[in-house]
Amino acid sequence: MKVVIILGLPLSGKSTHAIRVNEILDLNRDIPLVETGPFVYKAVENAGLESTPSNIKKVVKQLKEDEGDAVFTVRALEHIKESYSDMPVVFLSGVKAQSEVDVISNDIGRENVKLVSFHASFSTRHSRLLNEDRRNASKGGKSVEDKAMAQDPSKLHLRDTKELSYGLGDLMALADYVINTEDVHWPHKSFPETLEDFKTVLEQIIS
Repeated sequence: MKVVIILGLPLSGKSTHAIRVNEILDLNRDIPLVETGPFVYKAVENAGLESTPSNIKKVVKQLKEDEGDAVFTVRALEHIKESYSDMPVVFLSGVKAQSEVDVISNDIGRENVKLVSFHASFSTRHSRLLNEDRRNASKGGKSVEDKAMAQDPSKLHLRDTKELSYGLGDLMALADYVINTEDVHWPHKSFPETLEDFKTVLEQIIS
C-alpha cells in the first residue's frame, strides 16, 4: 500500500482534487481520502467540549504533550491500516511536519510514501471559502472556522502562519510532486486542467 500525502495551505485545493480525481481515474475502486482533522474534532468531542478554536487548541496541546507531535497522524495511519489495508493507494491530508512523515515512513517504508504539494495565491485561496464544494465539506468546528476566515481575511493569514510554523512549508518545498491550482491569477490553470495534472501524477505513483 502507498500513502499519498497531499500537502498545501488551507483552500489550496488538495482535498477537492483528491475527491474529484476518482471521477477520471481508470481504477476499480475510488482512492479513499483520510484527513487528520476529524481525529482532532473527535478528540475534542471525547473531552466533552465544544469545537471552538480555544478548545481545539487546548485539546491538541494536551494530546501532543501526552502522545507526541504526530498523535493525530498516528491515529489516521491506524485507521488507514484497519480500514484500507486492501487498497493499493490511500490519500492522507492534514500532515504538517517532518515528524509526521517519518512516522508513516518508518511504518510502511519511505518508498511507499509520496508527497504531493498544492499551491495557490492567498487571495485565490480566500475567495474559495465561498465555493459550494468548500461549504458542503465544512462541518462542525471546520464550518465555524471557515465562516470566521471568510469574514476576516486576517484569520486565514493567522491559520497559514500557524501551519507554516509546524514545518508545512518545508514539506511543500521538498515534495515529490507539485500541482499549481492558481485559477484566478497567472498561470490561470482551470480546475479540469489541474485535475488532469493530478491524474498524471497518480498514474506515475501507481505504476
